[in-house]
Amino acid sequence: MPLARLVIVAVALSQIASVAAAATWTGPSTLATCAPASDPSVVFPFSSPEQRSGRGAILWLGGAPSCSGGGGEPATLDSASLHSDDAPGVPRAIVSGHRLVGPLATATTTAGQIVAVAGDTGDPSGALPGALFGEGRAGGSLHSLAELGGPAELVATADGYIGDADVASTATAVGGGQLIELREQRHYATSFAPPVVLDAGFAPITALTVAMDFRADSIVLWVQGGEAHAQWISNAGRASPPQVLGPAGYDPQLAALLSDNNHAFVMWTNEPPPGVGGLSRIYLEHSGNNVSFGAPHPHTLAAFSEPTGQRLTPHSIALVRMTPSEGVLAAWTLAHGGNYIVEAAGLTSTQVLPPATLAAPGADLRLAALATGPDNDAVAVLEQAPRAATGFDPSKQAILAARSVPGGPGGVAFEAPTQLATAGPNSAPSVAIDSATDRAVVAWQTVVGALPAVAYAVRSGP
Repeated sequence: MPLARLVIVAVALSQIASVAAAATWTGPSTLATCAPASDPSVVFPFSSPEQRSGRGAILWLGGAPSCSGGGGEPATLDSASLHSDDAPGVPRAIVSGHRLVGPLATATTTAGQIVAVAGDTGDPSGALPGALFGEGRAGGSLHSLAELGGPAELVATADGYIGDADVASTATAVGGGQLIELREQRHYATSFAPPVVLDAGFAPITALTVAMDFRADSIVLWVQGGEAHAQWISNAGRASPPQVLGPAGYDPQLAALLSDNNHAFVMWTNEPPPGVGGLSRIYLEHSGNNVSFGAPHPHTLAAFSEPTGQRLTPHSIALVRMTPSEGVLAAWTLAHGGNYIVEAAGLTSTQVLPPATLAAPGADLRLAALATGPDNDAVAVLEQAPRAATGFDPSKQAILAARSVPGGPGGVAFEAPTQLATAGPNSAPSVAIDSATDRAVVAWQTVVGALPAVAYAVRSGP
């Protein structure tokens, strides 16, 4: 459907006046992991190509629980199933026999399966843990485990709008050339097809992301040699020529959204390294026909100066599509007026609609996760922590979340954010919305009794 025909949803985020708990969010609860836990991820796979929601799960890296006495086997992939009430079940290991580390990347399929990729220290890729890949039903173990051949730090996953799944990873060719491998599972399939291999040249790849459209066409974005690149791959596996988008600096972040009319939105960051002066920029580009971008002189969405020791934290930019309106929503973190704030705006093929601002006077708010639901709704998850000499103090971080409500200049606004976790050792939040119940589930890493653990909260539908 052409973007001109989309119903564009502009999201207005209300300014924080307080963080009083909303009655519709549950209080935070902790999963009984009984062993170290990290990198939580909330997922809701399809049940079938015709039914959007199946049994969900909270996944994390840790040890298989053995609450009757001591911890379990370290470095496994664990899961707590989310049933019809979206409350987690008993944690269990779904990958054993490997010593796994983060990062953890996940996707879902129409066969009710969860796809997961983590680092396997027993099969390194160069000096880094190699990427271990597998899939399986939310209530069972992951099967068909395979090494992807590259490091887990350079893996990206994406879900299609009708249940397709993508896994993009890197590999090194004979002679040292850099490769990107794109694996796809279509909505009628139960396993991944052989990879489409993209030749990326010889410079090291430092960032990677992928997005899909309704037809399972894909767009891959990556950073190499200080520049952002893009390549479009059809659902028949035909790859268009790679394109240079523009400069990308320190620890770049990428986001993409692909429409079924062969147009795409892409976002990426370009920051100077910590301690180096200069403007930080967030770029936003909309492609022409056949996902073609112009000369590498990208449009600046935001330009700002950052404090010497601070830079954008992970997941500071996001592009999502609202359902069923198909409106496009962008959200990003930036420094403004002495603090970090979050802005969000609807996008059209020709303009960025006036952005709305989420700010906490005298404090920094950063975007950490964004998910959409089945009724043109969304949940934004935010982090708030005092600044440290470099970065933000991870021992004093609060987790907040806000759900969209009707209203606002574009037809959608957000409720006042609810504080899910008070200031403490909280990090790495993940959010997903059950499309069968419209409940949102947020999970994050925390510490209980000096051991890392996973906490969660559930919010009812609008």
